[in-house]
Amino acid sequence: FLELGYNLVAWFRNARLLRRGGYDLIFERHAFFLFSTAWLARRHGIPLVVEVNELVGDERVRKQPFMAPLVRACDRFTFARASLIVAVSPHIQRRIEAQGVDGSRLVVLPNAVNELTFSELASPEPVRYRYGFGRSVVLGFIGGLSAWHRLDLLIEVFARLRQRDLAVRLMIVGDGVEREVLAGVARHAGVLEHTLFVGQVSHAEIPSYIAAMDIGVVPHSNEYRSPIKLFEYMGQAKAVVAPRTEPIAAVVRSEANGLLFEPGSGDGLSGALERLIRDAGLRQRLGEQARQDVLRKHTWTQNARAILNRLSSSAGAGG
Repeated sequence: FLELGYNLVAWFRNARLLRRGGYDLIFERHAFFLFSTAWLARRHGIPLVVEVNELVGDERVRKQPFMAPLVRACDRFTFARASLIVAVSPHIQRRIEAQGVDGSRLVVLPNAVNELTFSELASPEPVRYRYGFGRSVVLGFIGGLSAWHRLDLLIEVFARLRQRDLAVRLMIVGDGVEREVLAGVARHAGVLEHTLFVGQVSHAEIPSYIAAMDIGVVPHSNEYRSPIKLFEYMGQAKAVVAPRTEPIAAVVRSEANGLLFEPGSGDGLSGALERLIRDAGLRQRLGEQARQDVLRKHTWTQNARAILNRLSSSAGAGG
């Protein structure tokens, strides 16, 4: 109901903005129940680009909306009127095409980073000194602390690595409903004193915390999600370990710019992490390549350019 209410408010706000005129393009990140912008764009004759990160019916962090049929009806209304639909993964592209949307109005663009934020590497020293990491290899995660992210799996694997007498610490940056539960998991596994729960930090501080990591971890993802944390780790030249899902495998080439493991496999996650903990040269090689790849192919400016080029070519073909 909150999402529905938000979109009703957005309708009136956007209508007021568009009445002032002066807009050549509307770019909107898709949300459940959102259809009003599509109606307004058509009414004012303005091209609409819709970026889709998820659709109702797929696994997600939050519960599915109460009125899923209404959500699907809003999706169909919006997709039928959008000039271009940007899907962050092939799975989302396939699901939208299954609704009868012409593939010529669809483009797959994974998420990205702001190249200005990552133009220079942040210094690892302030955060490492603040928390006394010393020479320990730091495994890091940034994101919301929800059960969906499977941080319990990461903590259990971390405990295994500690049992092998590896000098390793775990830093979890973010907050959420699972924080106390996860602290309990760490306590039960005997690694609470080696696990740092940083809590929420400002977005401007994120590069510094990533810089303090040696390995950036994505413990869990799924067939439609394009995790922004993945690109942020890579942008700071960190070796990444992530599950082998279709969207992630399109960005991370295992053994070239990161390491992949089979989703849900504790052994796979443990094996990849242990390799990187023991091999500083491998961490450096993968991290450097990851940064090069992200800055060359996965920035918001490059995504924007691809969208504008696609709109331009579609307009030319239509003309």
